[in-house]
Amino acid sequence: MANTTHQFPNTKSPAQSLLESFRGPLVLVLIAMIAVIVFLFQTVRVQRVSGTEVGILVNNVTGDITVIAESGTNIYNGLLNSFHLLDMTVQRLEMVAQSNRGQRSGRDDLRIKTVDGSDVFLDLTINYQLRRDMVEEVVTTSGLEDAYKYKWVRDYSRSVCRAVFGEMTTEEFYDASVRNQKAQTAMVELNTLLKPYGIEISSVIAEKFSFHKEYEERIRAKKLADQEVEEQISKANAARQNQIFRVVEATKKKEVVLASYAGEMEKLVVEATAKAEQDVKQAEAYVIDTELGADATFYQRDKNAQAILVKAQAEGEALTAMAQAYEGIGGFNLVKRAYAQKVGDMKITGQPFTIESKTERLSYQDEAAVTKKKPSIK
Repeated sequence: MANTTHQFPNTKSPAQSLLESFRGPLVLVLIAMIAVIVFLFQTVRVQRVSGTEVGILVNNVTGDITVIAESGTNIYNGLLNSFHLLDMTVQRLEMVAQSNRGQRSGRDDLRIKTVDGSDVFLDLTINYQLRRDMVEEVVTTSGLEDAYKYKWVRDYSRSVCRAVFGEMTTEEFYDASVRNQKAQTAMVELNTLLKPYGIEISSVIAEKFSFHKEYEERIRAKKLADQEVEEQISKANAARQNQIFRVVEATKKKEVVLASYAGEMEKLVVEATAKAEQDVKQAEAYVIDTELGADATFYQRDKNAQAILVKAQAEGEALTAMAQAYEGIGGFNLVKRAYAQKVGDMKITGQPFTIESKTERLSYQDEAAVTKKKPSIK
């Protein structure tokens, strides 16, 4: 049986023919769009900045740095730029002997040589943070990653703390107050050195410390001996305090007794003073009364004397007047008048007789006149 071939007529529509004519350019456009999308996905980046972070946008072509301090979402060209985040929270640098602590897997505590030659191993914790106002200085001096943690914080902390704590003696390491004081000194010195680079130390914590094993045994024995000495000193101080207490107690009792006697004496003194003041007041009152009485008596006697004087003067003047009246004829007449009054009052009885045979004559002679006529005897 022979093979036969049949040819069918062309049955394509005009639309199909047009689509086939544009198939090549459409494929090229789709490829171009896919390429653009892939390029955009490869170059456009989205980065979010939280409130505890600061963003650093670096232009990879020019090297310019842009600090993004505000929190939010940032879109940038990943082909031309790179974006970095800096942690602005308080960070810890632990340098301890324990292997599962700190940034390093092995032992990382600080070995210190004291002034008296002992080796001390000290655990240190450094708390620090970056300053927001100096982020650009941090980047320019330390780079974009965590180099500031090792280049500045760790190296400076170990160096400064080794020098500062190395000023202590072995005994002083057992005094927490001395360790804390040295930690404050180290913090001040670290801030002086690191603040220009945008790093601020918030605290330096001196934790546990240890010595070599054999040295620790010697120190432990010495501490036990010191404790025994301290205990004996404490007992002596307690006995001394007890003695002081007994002395104070006896002194207080003595003071109480003396105070009671002093109170009695003060009471007697007050009573005697009051009695003396009362006597003084009475004496003053007596003096005042006496002075007033004397003044009154003097006044009365003065008045009496004045009255007597006036009376005497009056009597004297009367006598003077009477004496003047007695002079001359007036005196003679007064005598006669007085004699007449006297004779008038007399009563004479009896019989008149005389034993003499001669006759007597009664005569009166003025004595004053006789006196005047009588010559003076030289």
